[in-house]
Amino acid sequence: MKFRVLSDSSCDITKEQEERYHIGIIPYYVSMDGVHYRKDRVEITAEEFYREMAENPGVYPKTSTPTQVDLYHFFLPYAKAGEQVLYFNLTAKFSSSYQSITLIAEELMEEYPACKIIVVDSYSATVQEGLLVTEAARMAEDGLTLEEAAKRIETLKMTSRIFFTTADLSYLQKGGRVGKAMIQVASMLKIKPMIQLYEGELQAAGIVRSRKKSLQRFIDDTKRFFKDKNINDYRICTGYGYDKEEFNALYAEVVKEMRQLGFQGEVEQYHIGCTIGVHTGPTPIGIAVIRKYDA
Repeated sequence: MKFRVLSDSSCDITKEQEERYHIGIIPYYVSMDGVHYRKDRVEITAEEFYREMAENPGVYPKTSTPTQVDLYHFFLPYAKAGEQVLYFNLTAKFSSSYQSITLIAEELMEEYPACKIIVVDSYSATVQEGLLVTEAARMAEDGLTLEEAAKRIETLKMTSRIFFTTADLSYLQKGGRVGKAMIQVASMLKIKPMIQLYEGELQAAGIVRSRKKSLQRFIDDTKRFFKDKNINDYRICTGYGYDKEEFNALYAEVVKEMRQLGFQGEVEQYHIGCTIGVHTGPTPIGIAVIRKYDA
């Protein structure tokens, strides 16, 4: 590999992907009470996190970015080794960490001139960010240089989408991701707004009347996305939170619908982690897509 891929824990890649591509992950912190914080993926698993949320309705968890000290010591071994590094950050619209990481990267490159660190605002989160991170890892595995990969990533990240829904919008409202008016209307009319993350921001993508219809809706949204595209130029993945049984039924439907469109690849499965689960509650579920860098 000509460069190393690093990311924050919001990318929600699998442990298998982390190990296969030697991706370094710095954890965000998550807290159920606003006092005691645990490291995502290290001190608390996604399964434990969602179970705690499900068992404590009305409790709204919080996240915290890695500290300056955390960030410095995370990058330090790569800098000392003179490595070429491509780091992916949770969309800057969600996190203040982008600027801090950029400054730390500049400091370490001055201290260790043999290393080079490029920091990327992923414009994305959770499984959408994970697809971008693993596409970069594929580039490294295929021998692209750091500069070549960074240039391609800027184009590639604009090809990605994530379509999702959640059964309880109060978590998004508490986190400031959707307005109070939307919550009130959704509750009054018993509707489920559809949401997509595009260009780093949450955007409304329609409304439906029930959870079941919302799950079918984002499959339909995905199919519409591919209407004028070659579906086999893309990777497709699904993500879920607490309810594995609901997800399994959805996954089977997604695979069936994508096969009908001629998709020949694997529909990947991810577990949406703590960093994003704080904002969605225990019931996030969705589909993300990205164009393959070599398509």
